[in-house]
Amino acid sequence: MSKLVSKQAIMLEVYEYFKEDQSMVLLAGDMGFAVLDQFFDNHGNRAFNTGINEQATVGIAAGMCMTHLKPIIYSQIPFITMRAYEQLRYDVNEHNLNVKIVGVGANNYFAPLGRSHCMDEDDITLLSILKNILIISPTEKSVKEDVKRMFEYDGPVYMRSL
Repeated sequence: MSKLVSKQAIMLEVYEYFKEDQSMVLLAGDMGFAVLDQFFDNHGNRAFNTGINEQATVGIAAGMCMTHLKPIIYSQIPFITMRAYEQLRYDVNEHNLNVKIVGVGANNYFAPLGRSHCMDEDDITLLSILKNILIISPTEKSVKEDVKRMFEYDGPVYMRSL
């Protein structure tokens, strides 16, 4: 199995789309600020720190999507997949909303922070239950094409990263 790409590599690619599309909105779960500096520094009116509040962040993203915005959620994998599972299931998956999720810390990347920050690959198993969510695990070789695929897909996407 190829190694997953870094969150920095994904967000560099995402930024190329974000800066051109004024309908895109970034919702960050109180993290990633060094990775997300371009978003906050150059598009502060479309980049928001929603705090440690994953359930509400998914609900906010669903509402934004229903008003024709294109939300991108950036959050740690265990919190966006497990803590907000019910909101992903009902608010996003059941309505097949065009919400994009970048989960960071795959495959126990954050192990030094304790088991609460780790999921092995259980995030894939958990989200694969939700039939409308496309799951993408980009590598260094595939990241450019995978980010393009994420934005071309008309529905919810979960993209995993280190």
